[in-house]
Amino acid sequence: MNDALIFESLFLIFLFANLVLGFYLYLREAKSIKEHRNKVPHVFSGLVSLDAHKAASYARLHADKVNEIRHLSNLVLVLLLTFGGGITWFSSLLTNQLGNGLFTQILFALCVGLAFLVINGLFFAIAKNPEKNSSYLILRNFGSSRSKVSNVVFFVVIVSAVLTCWSVGASYWWILAWVASAVLVIGASVVSRSIAYSAHPLSDGELKSRLDQFLGKVGFESKGVFVANSDRLGSGSGVFISGLGTNKKVVLTESLIERLNPSEIEAMIANEIGQYKYQIGFRAYLPYLILSFIFFGLLSYFSTKPWFFQGLGVSSGFDEKHGVVLVLFALTAYVFLFPLIPLRNALLWKAEENAERSSVKLVDWNAMISGTAKFASDKAGSVTLDPLYLVFNSTRTDSMHRIMDIQHLAPRHTRQRDSWLPNA
Repeated sequence: MNDALIFESLFLIFLFANLVLGFYLYLREAKSIKEHRNKVPHVFSGLVSLDAHKAASYARLHADKVNEIRHLSNLVLVLLLTFGGGITWFSSLLTNQLGNGLFTQILFALCVGLAFLVINGLFFAIAKNPEKNSSYLILRNFGSSRSKVSNVVFFVVIVSAVLTCWSVGASYWWILAWVASAVLVIGASVVSRSIAYSAHPLSDGELKSRLDQFLGKVGFESKGVFVANSDRLGSGSGVFISGLGTNKKVVLTESLIERLNPSEIEAMIANEIGQYKYQIGFRAYLPYLILSFIFFGLLSYFSTKPWFFQGLGVSSGFDEKHGVVLVLFALTAYVFLFPLIPLRNALLWKAEENAERSSVKLVDWNAMISGTAKFASDKAGSVTLDPLYLVFNSTRTDSMHRIMDIQHLAPRHTRQRDSWLPNA
Protein backbone atom coordinates (compact mmCIF):
# COMPACT_ATOMS: atom_id res chain seq x y z
CA MET A 1 0.00 0.00 0.00
CA ASN A 2 1.56 3.32 -1.07
CA ASP A 3 1.66 6.50 0.98
CA ALA A 4 -1.05 8.23 -1.08
CA LEU A 5 -3.52 5.40 -0.50
CA ILE A 6 -2.77 5.32 3.23
CA PHE A 7 -3.33 9.07 3.53
CA GLU A 8 -6.50 8.87 1.44
CA SER A 9 -7.87 6.08 3.65
CA LEU A 10 -7.10 8.00 6.85
CA PHE A 11 -8.68 11.16 5.46
CA LEU A 12 -11.90 9.40 4.48
CA ILE A 13 -12.06 7.51 7.78
CA PHE A 14 -11.73 10.73 9.78
CA LEU A 15 -14.22 12.53 7.56
CA PHE A 16 -16.79 9.76 7.99
CA ALA A 17 -16.03 9.66 11.74
CA ASN A 18 -16.72 13.42 11.90
CA LEU A 19 -20.13 12.81 10.37
CA VAL A 20 -20.96 9.93 12.72
CA LEU A 21 -19.68 11.75 15.80
CA GLY A 22 -21.58 14.92 14.93
CA PHE A 23 -24.83 12.97 14.47
CA TYR A 24 -24.27 11.05 17.71
CA LEU A 25 -23.69 14.28 19.63
CA TYR A 26 -26.84 15.79 18.14
CA LEU A 27 -28.90 12.76 19.24
CA ARG A 28 -27.53 13.12 22.79
CA GLU A 29 -28.36 16.82 22.78
CA ALA A 30 -31.90 16.25 21.50
CA LYS A 31 -32.49 13.52 24.09
CA SER A 32 -31.28 15.74 26.94
CA ILE A 33 -33.46 18.68 25.89
CA LYS A 34 -36.56 16.53 25.36
CA GLU A 35 -36.15 14.78 28.71
CA HIS A 36 -36.07 18.08 30.60
CA ARG A 37 -38.38 20.29 28.56
CA ASN A 38 -41.47 19.54 30.66
CA LYS A 39 -39.93 20.79 33.90
CA VAL A 40 -38.26 24.13 34.56
CA PRO A 41 -34.90 23.70 36.37
CA HIS A 42 -35.09 24.69 40.01
CA VAL A 43 -32.82 27.72 39.67
CA PHE A 44 -35.10 29.17 36.97
CA SER A 45 -38.42 28.19 38.56
CA GLY A 46 -39.29 31.73 39.60
CA LEU A 47 -38.01 33.33 36.41
CA VAL A 48 -39.24 31.19 33.53
CA SER A 49 -42.75 29.84 33.01
CA LEU A 50 -43.24 26.28 31.82
CA ASP A 51 -44.57 27.50 28.46
CA ALA A 52 -41.55 29.77 27.98
CA HIS A 53 -39.22 26.91 28.93
CA LYS A 54 -40.87 24.61 26.39
CA ALA A 55 -40.64 27.28 23.70
CA ALA A 56 -36.95 27.78 24.48
CA SER A 57 -36.41 24.02 24.30
CA TYR A 58 -38.04 23.77 20.87
CA ALA A 59 -36.02 26.77 19.65
CA ARG A 60 -32.79 25.20 20.88
CA LEU A 61 -33.67 21.89 19.21
CA HIS A 62 -34.24 23.77 15.97
CA ALA A 63 -30.94 25.62 16.26
CA ASP A 64 -29.01 22.45 17.06
CA LYS A 65 -30.61 20.59 14.14
CA VAL A 66 -29.61 23.38 11.78
CA ASN A 67 -26.12 23.38 13.29
CA GLU A 68 -25.77 19.66 12.54
CA ILE A 69 -26.94 20.16 8.95
CA ARG A 70 -24.39 22.96 8.66
CA HIS A 71 -21.65 20.62 9.83
CA LEU A 72 -22.75 18.01 7.28
CA SER A 73 -22.78 20.65 4.53
CA ASN A 74 -19.21 21.65 5.38
CA LEU A 75 -18.08 18.03 5.10
CA VAL A 76 -19.86 17.65 1.76
CA LEU A 77 -18.14 20.79 0.51
CA VAL A 78 -14.79 19.34 1.59
CA LEU A 79 -15.52 16.22 -0.49
CA LEU A 80 -16.59 18.27 -3.50
CA LEU A 81 -13.45 20.38 -3.35
CA THR A 82 -11.10 17.42 -3.01
CA PHE A 83 -12.32 14.13 -4.52
CA GLY A 84 -15.05 15.95 -6.44
CA GLY A 85 -12.45 17.87 -8.41
CA GLY A 86 -13.57 21.33 -7.28
CA ILE A 87 -10.10 22.56 -6.37
CA THR A 88 -8.56 21.31 -9.62
CA TRP A 89 -11.32 22.89 -11.71
CA PHE A 90 -11.37 26.25 -9.94
CA SER A 91 -7.59 26.52 -9.82
CA SER A 92 -7.33 25.80 -13.55
CA LEU A 93 -10.05 28.35 -14.28
CA LEU A 94 -8.29 31.13 -12.38
CA THR A 95 -4.88 30.20 -13.77
CA ASN A 96 -6.13 30.30 -17.35
CA GLN A 97 -7.71 33.69 -16.79
CA LEU A 98 -5.18 35.40 -14.52
CA GLY A 99 -1.97 33.38 -14.69
CA ASN A 100 -0.27 31.64 -11.78
CA GLY A 101 0.98 34.67 -9.85
CA LEU A 102 0.63 35.64 -6.22
CA PHE A 103 -2.62 37.53 -6.83
CA THR A 104 -4.23 34.42 -8.34
CA GLN A 105 -3.25 32.27 -5.37
CA ILE A 106 -4.56 34.82 -2.88
CA LEU A 107 -7.82 35.12 -4.81
CA PHE A 108 -8.18 31.32 -4.93
CA ALA A 109 -7.74 30.93 -1.17
CA LEU A 110 -10.11 33.80 -0.39
CA CYS A 111 -12.82 32.48 -2.72
CA VAL A 112 -12.75 29.05 -1.09
CA GLY A 113 -12.88 30.69 2.34
CA LEU A 114 -15.80 32.81 1.16
CA ALA A 115 -17.69 29.67 0.10
CA PHE A 116 -17.48 28.28 3.64
CA LEU A 117 -18.33 31.69 5.11
CA VAL A 118 -21.47 31.99 2.98
CA ILE A 119 -22.65 28.48 3.83
CA ASN A 120 -22.12 28.98 7.56
CA GLY A 121 -23.73 32.43 7.44
CA LEU A 122 -26.83 31.05 5.74
CA PHE A 123 -27.24 28.28 8.29
CA PHE A 124 -26.76 30.62 11.24
CA ALA A 125 -29.47 32.84 9.75
CA ILE A 126 -31.79 29.84 9.41
CA ALA A 127 -31.09 28.91 13.04
CA LYS A 128 -32.74 32.08 14.28
CA ASN A 129 -35.78 31.75 16.48
CA PRO A 130 -38.71 33.06 14.40
CA GLU A 131 -40.46 34.36 17.53
CA LYS A 132 -37.61 36.56 18.75
CA ASN A 133 -35.57 36.80 15.55
CA SER A 134 -32.63 35.43 17.51
CA SER A 135 -31.47 32.31 19.26
CA TYR A 136 -29.22 31.30 22.11
CA LEU A 137 -26.84 29.83 19.53
CA ILE A 138 -26.65 33.11 17.67
CA LEU A 139 -26.19 35.21 20.79
CA ARG A 140 -23.38 33.08 22.13
CA ASN A 141 -21.30 32.95 18.95
CA PHE A 142 -21.60 36.32 17.27
CA GLY A 143 -20.52 39.82 18.13
CA SER A 144 -21.49 43.05 16.48
CA SER A 145 -21.63 43.71 12.74
CA ARG A 146 -18.64 46.02 13.00
CA SER A 147 -16.49 43.36 14.68
CA LYS A 148 -17.53 40.78 12.09
CA VAL A 149 -16.60 43.12 9.24
CA SER A 150 -13.23 43.83 10.84
CA ASN A 151 -12.64 40.09 11.25
CA VAL A 152 -13.34 39.52 7.54
CA VAL A 153 -10.92 42.31 6.63
CA PHE A 154 -8.22 40.82 8.83
CA PHE A 155 -8.87 37.37 7.34
CA VAL A 156 -8.13 38.79 3.88
CA VAL A 157 -4.98 40.49 5.18
CA ILE A 158 -3.78 37.36 7.03
CA VAL A 159 -4.22 35.08 3.99
CA SER A 160 -2.47 37.64 1.79
CA ALA A 161 0.41 37.99 4.27
CA VAL A 162 0.91 34.22 4.59
CA LEU A 163 0.99 33.64 0.84
CA THR A 164 3.26 36.65 0.36
CA CYS A 165 5.75 35.20 2.88
CA TRP A 166 5.52 31.86 1.09
CA SER A 167 6.26 33.48 -2.26
CA VAL A 168 9.62 34.68 -0.91
CA GLY A 169 10.87 31.16 -1.52
CA ALA A 170 13.16 30.94 1.52
CA SER A 171 13.30 27.68 3.46
CA TYR A 172 12.17 29.49 6.61
CA TRP A 173 9.10 31.06 4.92
CA TRP A 174 6.77 29.23 7.29
CA ILE A 175 8.36 30.94 10.31
CA LEU A 176 7.83 34.32 8.66
CA ALA A 177 4.23 33.32 7.91
CA TRP A 178 3.72 32.23 11.51
CA VAL A 179 5.06 35.50 12.91
CA ALA A 180 2.98 37.57 10.47
CA SER A 181 -0.22 35.63 11.20
CA ALA A 182 0.35 35.79 14.97
CA VAL A 183 0.80 39.57 14.88
CA LEU A 184 -2.25 40.02 12.68
CA VAL A 185 -4.50 37.66 14.67
CA ILE A 186 -3.63 39.38 17.94
CA GLY A 187 -4.12 42.75 16.23
CA ALA A 188 -7.48 41.63 14.88
CA SER A 189 -8.58 40.59 18.36
CA VAL A 190 -7.57 43.94 19.83
CA VAL A 191 -9.21 45.97 17.04
CA SER A 192 -12.38 43.87 17.10
CA ARG A 193 -12.71 44.33 20.86
CA SER A 194 -12.07 48.07 20.58
CA ILE A 195 -14.68 48.79 17.89
CA ALA A 196 -17.14 46.02 18.70
CA TYR A 197 -20.05 48.06 19.97
CA SER A 198 -21.26 51.61 19.79
CA ALA A 199 -22.35 52.85 23.20
CA HIS A 200 -23.25 55.98 25.12
CA PRO A 201 -22.28 56.85 28.70
CA LEU A 202 -24.57 55.64 31.46
CA SER A 203 -26.76 58.50 32.64
CA ASP A 204 -25.76 60.20 35.87
CA GLY A 205 -27.56 58.83 38.85
CA GLU A 206 -27.34 56.50 41.81
CA LEU A 207 -26.50 53.44 39.66
CA LYS A 208 -23.70 55.21 37.79
CA SER A 209 -22.20 56.52 41.03
CA ARG A 210 -22.34 53.08 42.62
CA LEU A 211 -20.79 51.31 39.63
CA ASP A 212 -18.01 53.91 39.34
CA GLN A 213 -17.21 53.36 43.01
CA PHE A 214 -17.23 49.60 42.47
CA LEU A 215 -14.77 49.84 39.56
CA GLY A 216 -12.49 51.96 41.71
CA LYS A 217 -12.79 49.50 44.59
CA VAL A 218 -11.70 46.52 42.48
CA GLY A 219 -8.93 48.59 40.83
CA PHE A 220 -10.22 48.37 37.26
CA GLU A 221 -9.09 51.43 35.32
CA SER A 222 -11.49 52.47 32.57
CA LYS A 223 -13.36 55.38 31.02
CA GLY A 224 -16.43 54.33 32.98
CA VAL A 225 -19.71 52.51 32.39
CA PHE A 226 -21.50 52.75 29.05
CA VAL A 227 -24.80 51.45 27.66
CA ALA A 228 -24.76 49.55 24.36
CA ASN A 229 -26.88 50.83 21.49
CA SER A 230 -27.59 47.16 20.67
CA ASP A 231 -28.91 44.54 23.08
CA ARG A 232 -26.73 41.79 21.60
CA LEU A 233 -23.31 41.45 23.14
CA GLY A 234 -20.98 38.68 22.02
CA SER A 235 -20.10 37.83 25.61
CA GLY A 236 -23.61 36.45 26.16
CA SER A 237 -23.62 37.93 29.68
CA GLY A 238 -24.96 41.41 29.00
CA VAL A 239 -21.56 42.92 29.87
CA PHE A 240 -18.66 43.57 27.52
CA ILE A 241 -15.32 45.28 28.10
CA SER A 242 -14.01 47.05 25.01
CA GLY A 243 -10.70 48.75 24.39
CA LEU A 244 -7.33 48.51 26.11
CA GLY A 245 -5.49 50.32 28.88
CA THR A 246 -7.18 53.37 30.33
CA ASN A 247 -9.42 53.55 27.25
CA LYS A 248 -11.37 50.50 28.35
CA LYS A 249 -15.14 50.80 28.53
CA VAL A 250 -17.51 48.66 30.58
CA VAL A 251 -20.49 48.24 28.25
CA LEU A 252 -23.88 47.08 29.58
CA THR A 253 -27.09 46.25 27.74
CA GLU A 254 -30.39 47.95 28.51
CA SER A 255 -32.01 44.62 29.40
CA LEU A 256 -29.28 43.88 31.96
CA ILE A 257 -29.86 47.25 33.64
CA GLU A 258 -33.64 46.78 33.61
CA ARG A 259 -33.72 43.21 34.92
CA LEU A 260 -30.92 43.11 37.49
CA ASN A 261 -30.52 44.96 40.78
CA PRO A 262 -27.30 46.94 41.48
CA SER A 263 -25.64 44.09 43.41
CA GLU A 264 -26.28 41.67 40.56
CA ILE A 265 -24.99 44.15 37.99
CA GLU A 266 -21.80 44.54 40.03
CA ALA A 267 -21.45 40.76 40.14
CA MET A 268 -21.84 40.44 36.37
CA ILE A 269 -19.27 43.20 35.83
CA ALA A 270 -16.86 41.48 38.21
CA ASN A 271 -17.21 38.25 36.28
CA GLU A 272 -16.58 40.01 32.96
CA ILE A 273 -13.52 41.75 34.42
CA GLY A 274 -12.18 38.32 35.30
CA GLN A 275 -12.93 37.07 31.78
CA TYR A 276 -11.18 40.12 30.32
CA LYS A 277 -8.02 39.52 32.34
CA TYR A 278 -7.80 35.93 31.09
CA GLN A 279 -8.64 36.81 27.48
CA ILE A 280 -6.09 39.59 27.00
CA GLY A 281 -2.33 39.19 27.30
CA PHE A 282 0.34 36.67 26.42
CA ARG A 283 -1.16 33.86 28.48
CA ALA A 284 -4.46 34.13 26.58
CA TYR A 285 -2.77 33.93 23.18
CA LEU A 286 -0.20 31.24 24.08
CA PRO A 287 -2.38 28.28 22.94
CA TYR A 288 -2.90 29.95 19.56
CA LEU A 289 0.80 30.70 19.17
CA ILE A 290 1.71 27.07 19.87
CA LEU A 291 -0.98 25.57 17.61
CA SER A 292 -0.30 27.98 14.74
CA PHE A 293 3.44 27.21 14.94
CA ILE A 294 2.64 23.51 14.57
CA PHE A 295 0.19 24.31 11.75
CA PHE A 296 2.73 26.18 9.65
CA GLY A 297 5.47 23.66 10.37
CA LEU A 298 3.28 20.81 9.14
CA LEU A 299 2.12 22.89 6.18
CA SER A 300 5.75 23.34 5.11
CA TYR A 301 6.34 19.59 5.43
CA PHE A 302 3.21 18.36 3.60
CA SER A 303 3.56 20.89 0.78
CA THR A 304 6.56 18.98 -0.55
CA LYS A 305 4.98 15.50 -0.48
CA PRO A 306 3.31 14.28 -3.72
CA TRP A 307 1.27 11.70 -1.79
CA PHE A 308 -0.41 14.55 0.13
CA PHE A 309 -1.99 15.84 -3.10
CA GLN A 310 -2.71 12.41 -4.55
CA GLY A 311 -4.29 11.23 -1.28
CA LEU A 312 -6.78 14.11 -1.49
CA GLY A 313 -7.82 13.27 -5.02
CA VAL A 314 -5.79 16.11 -6.50
CA SER A 315 -3.14 15.47 -9.13
CA SER A 316 0.41 16.29 -8.05
CA GLY A 317 2.18 19.31 -9.46
CA PHE A 318 0.29 21.84 -7.34
CA ASP A 319 3.20 22.39 -4.96
CA GLU A 320 4.01 25.68 -6.68
CA LYS A 321 0.43 26.89 -6.32
CA HIS A 322 0.69 28.00 -2.73
CA GLY A 323 -2.93 29.09 -2.44
CA VAL A 324 -4.06 25.61 -3.46
CA VAL A 325 -1.73 23.96 -0.95
CA LEU A 326 -2.88 26.27 1.84
CA VAL A 327 -6.53 25.44 1.14
CA LEU A 328 -5.84 21.69 0.93
CA PHE A 329 -3.97 21.69 4.21
CA ALA A 330 -6.65 23.81 5.93
CA LEU A 331 -9.31 21.31 4.79
CA THR A 332 -7.16 18.45 6.06
CA ALA A 333 -6.74 20.15 9.44
CA TYR A 334 -10.52 20.73 9.62
CA VAL A 335 -11.17 17.01 9.12
CA PHE A 336 -8.42 15.57 11.33
CA LEU A 337 -8.69 18.01 14.23
CA PHE A 338 -12.47 17.85 14.84
CA PRO A 339 -12.10 15.18 17.58
CA LEU A 340 -9.61 17.47 19.36
CA ILE A 341 -12.01 20.40 19.67
CA PRO A 342 -12.84 19.46 23.31
CA LEU A 343 -9.19 20.06 24.23
CA ARG A 344 -9.37 23.60 22.87
CA ASN A 345 -12.69 24.24 24.59
CA ALA A 346 -11.36 22.76 27.83
CA LEU A 347 -8.61 25.39 27.86
CA LEU A 348 -11.18 28.13 27.29
CA TRP A 349 -13.47 26.71 29.97
CA LYS A 350 -10.53 26.59 32.38
CA ALA A 351 -9.83 30.27 31.71
CA GLU A 352 -13.52 30.97 32.37
CA GLU A 353 -13.34 29.04 35.63
CA ASN A 354 -10.24 30.98 36.69
CA ALA A 355 -12.08 34.21 35.94
CA GLU A 356 -15.02 33.09 38.06
CA ARG A 357 -12.67 32.05 40.87
CA SER A 358 -11.23 35.55 40.99
CA SER A 359 -14.60 37.31 40.64
CA VAL A 360 -16.38 35.45 43.47
CA LYS A 361 -13.86 37.03 45.84
CA LEU A 362 -14.95 40.53 44.81
CA VAL A 363 -18.72 40.33 45.18
CA ASP A 364 -21.57 38.42 46.80
CA TRP A 365 -21.61 35.08 44.98
CA ASN A 366 -25.36 34.74 45.55
CA ALA A 367 -25.83 37.96 43.54
CA MET A 368 -23.61 36.54 40.80
CA ILE A 369 -25.76 33.41 40.58
CA SER A 370 -29.07 35.26 40.67
CA GLY A 371 -27.81 37.76 38.08
CA THR A 372 -26.67 34.96 35.77
CA ALA A 373 -30.01 33.19 36.15
CA LYS A 374 -32.08 36.33 35.56
CA PHE A 375 -30.19 37.43 32.47
CA ALA A 376 -30.12 33.94 30.95
CA SER A 377 -33.78 33.24 31.69
CA ASP A 378 -35.05 34.72 28.41
CA LYS A 379 -32.16 33.42 26.28
CA ALA A 380 -32.86 29.70 26.52
CA GLY A 381 -30.68 29.57 29.60
CA SER A 382 -33.13 27.21 31.30
CA VAL A 383 -32.66 24.55 28.61
CA THR A 384 -30.76 21.51 29.88
CA LEU A 385 -27.96 20.85 27.40
CA ASP A 386 -25.98 17.66 27.00
CA PRO A 387 -22.48 18.10 28.51
CA LEU A 388 -20.71 16.14 25.77
CA TYR A 389 -22.47 18.07 23.00
CA LEU A 390 -21.63 21.33 24.75
CA VAL A 391 -17.92 20.57 25.02
CA PHE A 392 -17.75 20.01 21.25
CA ASN A 393 -19.87 22.97 20.24
CA SER A 394 -19.31 25.83 22.65
CA THR A 395 -16.25 27.79 23.73
CA ARG A 396 -18.15 28.84 26.87
CA THR A 397 -20.09 26.87 29.42
CA ASP A 398 -23.86 27.28 29.56
CA SER A 399 -25.62 29.18 32.33
CA MET A 400 -26.48 26.06 34.37
CA HIS A 401 -22.86 24.91 34.45
CA ARG A 402 -21.69 28.43 35.22
CA ILE A 403 -24.07 28.73 38.17
CA MET A 404 -22.89 25.44 39.67
CA ASP A 405 -19.24 26.40 39.07
CA ILE A 406 -19.74 29.72 40.87
CA GLN A 407 -21.38 27.94 43.78
CA HIS A 408 -18.51 25.47 44.08
CA LEU A 409 -15.88 28.21 43.77
CA ALA A 410 -17.45 30.38 46.45
CA PRO A 411 -15.64 30.52 49.83
CA ARG A 412 -16.74 27.47 51.80
CA HIS A 413 -17.96 29.42 54.84
CA THR A 414 -20.43 31.39 52.66
CA ARG A 415 -22.10 28.37 51.07
CA GLN A 416 -25.47 28.67 52.76
CA ARG A 417 -28.23 26.62 51.16
CA ASP A 418 -30.69 29.21 49.88
CA SER A 419 -33.93 27.51 48.84
CA TRP A 420 -33.76 28.58 45.19
CA LEU A 421 -30.14 27.59 44.57
CA PRO A 422 -29.15 24.34 42.83
CA ASN A 423 -27.40 21.74 44.92
CA ALA A 424 -23.65 22.26 45.33
